[in-house]
Amino acid sequence: MNLENPPTVCVLGFGMAGRPIARGLAGAGAAKVHVWKRAPWRPEHLDASAHPAILMTQSMEEALDGSDFVLSLVTPESALDTARSASSFVQDAVYLDLNTTTPDTKKEIGRVIEAGGGQPVDGAICDPAEVYGHEVVTLISGPEARRLSESMARYGMQLQVLSERVGDASALKVVRSVFTKGLMMTFLEAIEAARRCGLVEEMLESIAGTVEGLPLRDLALSLAGTSLIVAERRAQEMEDVVSTLESLGVDSRISAASLEKFRWLQGFDFHEELGGVPPESVEAMLHALEKIFDSSPKPGT
Repeated sequence: MNLENPPTVCVLGFGMAGRPIARGLAGAGAAKVHVWKRAPWRPEHLDASAHPAILMTQSMEEALDGSDFVLSLVTPESALDTARSASSFVQDAVYLDLNTTTPDTKKEIGRVIEAGGGQPVDGAICDPAEVYGHEVVTLISGPEARRLSESMARYGMQLQVLSERVGDASALKVVRSVFTKGLMMTFLEAIEAARRCGLVEEMLESIAGTVEGLPLRDLALSLAGTSLIVAERRAQEMEDVVSTLESLGVDSRISAASLEKFRWLQGFDFHEELGGVPPESVEAMLHALEKIFDSSPKPGT
């Protein structure tokens, strides 16, 4: 692995993320950028590869030959198979898998790449690569993550190291998506309900008053922490919410799921564990979650 001099980079996959990242690295001074994708090559692929440092290859073996740094940007469902195919040719290169897959899949990809002599790094892209190109903020984890981050910073890559464990970057992206994707659907459900009532602007202003006045950690403690000891009351409130949405003809699946979650929380002893008051810190909330959840039967058992 040679990342001290301008590296030869291999980009596996040449889609919405692969094209701007490959062109960005070529423009930033990478020695060569080998590109491989499954046939066919369409006009947008040919246009994006029109750079003197970019080499279109006919096979994965050709793309990986002499590469110091490999970026896998295929599809989630083909990420593991791509790693298996690449492992025979990856040699001592750093193999950064940027596909959105589960942490367990990333760990398996890591084992496959290590078996082939490569250095696996788990990656999770945080922003649109089609906007930011190779400079897109990316979380990475693995034994070679720090060295990779420091070496590629000179070419403009923003690789933020989480840990030395393959799988951590993908795990953070997954748990972050619980919030971000859930928030998307929560807003959509709330806005549609407010539209039916003719109160969209009023609702948004009211929500802004709740969320804009507190730092995120304080907001998480206020909303999540309080829910642990008032789950019964929140469940009763959500019953009215679901009933109202149904009467308005609004799809209530997000609210209905929240109702079931509050009902589920009622079966735990958080009220007793916390002395009937909300946790005073995020650390106290985590301690209560660890003590109660880790000693309770897992769902479905």
